[in-house]
Amino acid sequence: MRKYLLFLTFLFSLFISAQEVSAPLKVGDEIEVNLTSNTEYNNTNSGIVYFKEFRSTGSGYVKVYFENFDLNDNDYLRIYGASNSQEFIYTGSGKVINNNGDTISEFWSATIWDDHIIMELHSQNGNGNHYGFDISRVAYGYPINKITGAFETTSQQLETVCGGDEREQAACYDGTEIGRKSEAICRLLIGGGSLCTGWLLGTEGHVMTNNHCVENAADAANTEFWFNYRNTDCSGLNADATDIVATSATFIQTSGTLDFTLLLLPSPTDPNELTAVEKYGYLSLASTPAEVGDRIYHPQHPGGRRNEIAVTTDTNPGPGGFTTVTNAGDGGARVEYFHDTEGGSSGSPVLRYEDHLVIGLHNTGGCPNGAAGRSDEIINAIGVANMPAGSIDDPNPDTPRVSFGSVPSESSEGSDCNFQEITFNLRIAMPPSENADVTINTSGTATAGSDFEILTPNPITFLAGDDEDKQITLRIYNDGFVEGNEEFTLDLSLDANGGDASLAENSSFTHIIMDDDFTPDVGSQATLMSEDFETDLSNWTISGNGTTNFSIGTATDASSANWSANGNDTSFVYVNDDSCNCDMSEERLEYSTPIDLSNYNNASLNFDIKYLDSNDQYASDAFVQTSIDNGATWQNIGGEIPSSSQWSSMSIDLTPLIGQSNVLISFLYNDLGNWAYAMALDNISISGFGEAQIQTSTSESGNNETLFNGLGTMYVYESVSGNILAALSNNNNEAYECIDLFVSRSGTGAQSFQGSTAPDLAMDKQFNITVGQQATNGDVDVTFYFTEAEISGWENAISAAGGSYTRADLSINRKPRNGNAELSSATLGTYNGGVTLTGNFSNIDGVYSFIPQEVLSVNSNEDISFSVFPNPTKDILNIESKVDFNKIEIYNIVGKKIKSLKLNENKRFSKIDMTDLDVGLYFIKLFHSTNGQSSILKIMKN
Repeated sequence: MRKYLLFLTFLFSLFISAQEVSAPLKVGDEIEVNLTSNTEYNNTNSGIVYFKEFRSTGSGYVKVYFENFDLNDNDYLRIYGASNSQEFIYTGSGKVINNNGDTISEFWSATIWDDHIIMELHSQNGNGNHYGFDISRVAYGYPINKITGAFETTSQQLETVCGGDEREQAACYDGTEIGRKSEAICRLLIGGGSLCTGWLLGTEGHVMTNNHCVENAADAANTEFWFNYRNTDCSGLNADATDIVATSATFIQTSGTLDFTLLLLPSPTDPNELTAVEKYGYLSLASTPAEVGDRIYHPQHPGGRRNEIAVTTDTNPGPGGFTTVTNAGDGGARVEYFHDTEGGSSGSPVLRYEDHLVIGLHNTGGCPNGAAGRSDEIINAIGVANMPAGSIDDPNPDTPRVSFGSVPSESSEGSDCNFQEITFNLRIAMPPSENADVTINTSGTATAGSDFEILTPNPITFLAGDDEDKQITLRIYNDGFVEGNEEFTLDLSLDANGGDASLAENSSFTHIIMDDDFTPDVGSQATLMSEDFETDLSNWTISGNGTTNFSIGTATDASSANWSANGNDTSFVYVNDDSCNCDMSEERLEYSTPIDLSNYNNASLNFDIKYLDSNDQYASDAFVQTSIDNGATWQNIGGEIPSSSQWSSMSIDLTPLIGQSNVLISFLYNDLGNWAYAMALDNISISGFGEAQIQTSTSESGNNETLFNGLGTMYVYESVSGNILAALSNNNNEAYECIDLFVSRSGTGAQSFQGSTAPDLAMDKQFNITVGQQATNGDVDVTFYFTEAEISGWENAISAAGGSYTRADLSINRKPRNGNAELSSATLGTYNGGVTLTGNFSNIDGVYSFIPQEVLSVNSNEDISFSVFPNPTKDILNIESKVDFNKIEIYNIVGKKIKSLKLNENKRFSKIDMTDLDVGLYFIKLFHSTNGQSSILKIMKN
């Protein structure tokens, strides 16, 4: 019965809202109360004679509505927040509403951004036949996540996001004429809990908004005007300091048909204080109506958020993706366009890009959206003689300032050989009088040419009379270096050639390249489960006590009269309380397969969601829950899922479950016996980071490519398994371009090496590296990863063949595709129960084999290009080469370099004195001067 009554109430609200063109965005609940200070005030006491607190835990703000406000001289009412510094004082007959000192005795108090306010009535000598005041209403504002979702409720579904949301932060347009014009808009907080947008019209301090936002003088007297309600940068993460210019305004004129209201702000009481127009500029109405195809833009406060601008659209776009007029409003129809808007956008100006004049006053949504008030019709309704100064056809032009357009503040580099390109615009506010040559300069920790590159020819010229945007293409190169985040700054410099062009404030921006590479001990990422619901629910278990359950569908299937699942073009899983008006108690969507988190360092659950609980009008719960006892008990993780007015992505940290091997994941929806709305989920996945395993099986060429240019260390992982293969440290900035590293031979035994016989055998495992560009004089440390089974298996095979070699005897032989082999001693290390072998090489192209140095003999090197004699020798060793050489090195049996001789000139014959060396086996390494290659021979000293 209770639900049925709620449903009837809701149908009535639908009927009422259907009679209205629009409504302001509701952001708070007003509660009727019946309080008075008259009794306490009607005495001769002094001090605090009346005290009252208002509290609603979790509210965004609190304000109260006074009636019959009347205090004696020198008495005052103090209202302040319990946990912040906000404080307001009211005296005499109430709220002062203009510069003449006029007051009203029925009014809303100023907004205090706290969930707990305190009220104190201070009296000196009693009331003196003054009344005090009554309080008839108190308003509790929604928390921010409820405000941003509030427009989705039935009575407020009046503005619409058309397709994807292309709006950008106003700060993205700083330095441009679009950005400058947007500074003139303000957020209106009307009465106890309604939001709209307004804007400065003309030079005298007038504000224009919708009639359905501010209908009369009482509304005007109880409206707060928030300017500079914006973010400081394009990321939308850093809020600027808001300027509340006024808490009331003078009502001038209104029209329900054209849906406009004209107000006048009070002037500053301090003559040295700047007016709102002096601070924020002003806008002007176009006397010439817009035409179909005109490019437009739209600054607004959507969803009550900070200043955003709709400039482009993915729905019915004009040239360049910009929004245009699709219906010019002829014959009394509204001006139409496909801007992205939300509740709270009502009252915002729609401007024509060509001359930056307002062509319409936005008031309705729908796709197309629209403005019932066309600019020329508003001018005629007010009357040209009554229009404020500067309010008709005054573009208030700026100078030709050059600035960057909207640029992403960061990008995540990949680890392969590809790149990503970012395109953005270079803008000029208006045509320059002479050619403007703009040069883009770079600086920062990221290196131009290897980390990023500007592909657009530099400098860029705006010809005299040309204000068209110039497109810039920026290429970000992927790499595998573990180097931390890098950044670069692009700065503009300008040669105006004697003209009037200048640089805007945002003539510089910094871009961060987010390093997504990692060391193997930190862990590689693995996808532990993934579900996009494009087929069925076979991987899921559904349970619950309600009369309906989770099911798969599209936006068409999942939407209902009062809730829309739009914004996702694929299939997803959903539960819809709105469509059935039925009980949904403990509706659980459980992934059937337990997740093993025992071998991971951290993990996260990621999913896309759209969820509304009717802004807490009817309470409902939604949680992610986990179980480690096969579902016997479930625990909430990550807190209650917040309302999400649009499809958005969420991530839940599963780190508290690390170490558990039997983790069940589920989504719980519970309408608590009330009529709620709905929840939809898509693209659910679990990712874990754990210590990388060592690759043992062979991997195919082309799977593990990465750029290897510049100084630094990178780790190469097998692309399919995520297992670690090798680490490469480039020590001298050589560019090898795109390299590919893979296991070319696997096993845990031993094999012949270039005809060698047991026990002189190499390890089964081989690696192969290909390069895009050969180095001329490289210096690279390469670390290869082996399991203990691979190393000990080789040792066991050697021992079984009668040998005594151990891992300490191993060296690394690199056989390039062209040229002579290169031998390096191997440094032993450990990793994750396995073994690492590290060598140093002058190039990295080739096949890598692992074998004791003693196995290599004069006859075993098939690419020897020099000879030595006598061998063995007691003292002088003669070296004769087929090619020029310029450097000789001698290594002992364990691979330690003990002698080096660099020649002053290229030679084919030389001598080296071996007298001071101990008797034993040595290796001679000869460096070719023509191609940077080297050759090795084994010699004996006796």
